[in-house]
Amino acid sequence: MPVYTDSTINAIKTRLTMSEVVQSYIPVVTRGGRNWAKCPFHGGGNERTPSFAINDKDGFYHCFGCHESGDMFSFVEKMDHVGFSEAVEILAKKAGVALETKAGSAERKDHDEIDALYELNRRIAGTFHYLLLNSKEAEGAREYLEKRKISKEMIERFELGYAPQDPSWLHSFLSKKGYSDDILRKSGLFSPNSFPYPMFACRLMFPVRSWQGRYMAFSGRDLSGRENVPKYKNTSDTPVYSKRHSLFGLYEALETLKKGKTPAIIVEGNFDVVSLHQAGLTSAVASLGTALTEEQVKLLSRYVSRIDLMFDSDEAGQRSTDKAIALVHKAGLECSIHKLSQGKDASEILEKLGAEALYDDFRPAENAFSYLVSKGTKSYNISSGRGKSDFVRYLSPFLLSTVSSVEQASYIRSLSALLSVSEESIRADISSSADTRETAEEDDRGTTQGVTRHRQFNPAAVSIDLFAMLYLANHRDLFREYRSRISFGDLKDREAQIIYMALENAMRNEITSNELFLTMITDEDARNDVATSFALDEYSSKMRRSALDEAADRISLRGMEERRDVLLNQLRSFSDSLDPDQLSDALQRKKELDERISSLKNELFRGTEKED
Repeated sequence: MPVYTDSTINAIKTRLTMSEVVQSYIPVVTRGGRNWAKCPFHGGGNERTPSFAINDKDGFYHCFGCHESGDMFSFVEKMDHVGFSEAVEILAKKAGVALETKAGSAERKDHDEIDALYELNRRIAGTFHYLLLNSKEAEGAREYLEKRKISKEMIERFELGYAPQDPSWLHSFLSKKGYSDDILRKSGLFSPNSFPYPMFACRLMFPVRSWQGRYMAFSGRDLSGRENVPKYKNTSDTPVYSKRHSLFGLYEALETLKKGKTPAIIVEGNFDVVSLHQAGLTSAVASLGTALTEEQVKLLSRYVSRIDLMFDSDEAGQRSTDKAIALVHKAGLECSIHKLSQGKDASEILEKLGAEALYDDFRPAENAFSYLVSKGTKSYNISSGRGKSDFVRYLSPFLLSTVSSVEQASYIRSLSALLSVSEESIRADISSSADTRETAEEDDRGTTQGVTRHRQFNPAAVSIDLFAMLYLANHRDLFREYRSRISFGDLKDREAQIIYMALENAMRNEITSNELFLTMITDEDARNDVATSFALDEYSSKMRRSALDEAADRISLRGMEERRDVLLNQLRSFSDSLDPDQLSDALQRKKELDERISSLKNELFRGTEKED
């Protein structure tokens, strides 16, 4: 990926404030002279009291709930699931800043390739759409849409298209437009095992766009009627598209979702999305050939505090509903279920009864807990001891994914009354459930119930190694001077070592901006601590230079004392086998270390006396 110049980064920071960037994703409020938001990372925007502090002066944010910190670039990275370079591009476009890159030829080629793939998808989406509306071959596709009662407005809104039946057409058409086989192989438009055979032929085409409106991929519905042909095909992952992070209809639903007044509606199929939008339910989206993923729920949690599920009424759809409920609840969002009574899915009701009937049938909703209890009581004999146990085990994923302890306690109280068993018994069964490992186990990075909480940065508990590195991270112009006093080997703190290596790389690559420097720190906790330090006077103030000098001296002293101890052990163990010259040399090195240690201790002692 390209490395953008410091002037590009600084121009973006000059034209945009941290609050403006955050406001484009989530609501910002002013309280006590400071801007705040409900944290989009650990609270899913569902906090009662905003904990996400925004510092426009220094250009950073910090959440007092999950301890996440960063700048406008890291914020966009996390919100849009993109890398630093793409975050720069997003913000540059918002700020009206021209991009300047330090990238070498290989990096420029990668970046140009990504742009070419987006442009290829945009152009072929337009061609498919034109063919659907105008070609004689697509007459059957137009009749199919008319039969499904899809309006012309929806055809335009979703830019539906038609892929011709001729398997040689797509490659021939794009080759004539100047696209190389190399870029076409990476586009996802062709079979990976039978290039140049197209992925989509004789299919109704649904373009998939990112929240920004970029054309990323396609979903195609077969119109040939042939046996052994999958009804739907979806683009596989490409350099510009990831199924896990994408939702069909998100771009079309975004205007409604951003208002924050209606829940996001998740359905199973493309036609269900189009049908609901046609019925006026314009917050509908669908996953693309996969079960709902945690990443997709997080994507929606930027905009809404509630997600409604409406999957098919068959057995597979009901299993999908149970899993989706746990994911939504895990993200700290409200969840409701819609069960259509006049058809198996939205598109069937639209086709048979029309948009108004679909809207009316959709309106009744049941909260997730009531839905699961109702379903569970039909599946398990809760009058028997074993049935009660199985019933609680069935509800365990939902209960364990409940972020609020108060909310979980209320559910357990209801179950206690329903089953006539103690709340303690229910809690015991939940904790021993086999599903506990999937929904409640905290991983070694501090992730509890799907919410990453960084360990809180406490300046008072920072090691002397980490203090020195954090100070130098804030004053990188000093690193060249202090690296002669502090070596990598002298550092004992792992996080300090990580920052030291980043400082080395920044010095060699002449990186001056904080944003680019943060991208060079690979460890998430270390990067978070450095970002936090940028907003703290203890590290950002030049007045603490004396503290840095003392830290450097103490680190050097510790290293010299360790080297002297090693030398003493060698003398004790091998003095009998050393020749006179080797022994003399070792004793001389010990003497020099003793003198340097004594001198440094005296200097540190005098510094302490002056402070007193």
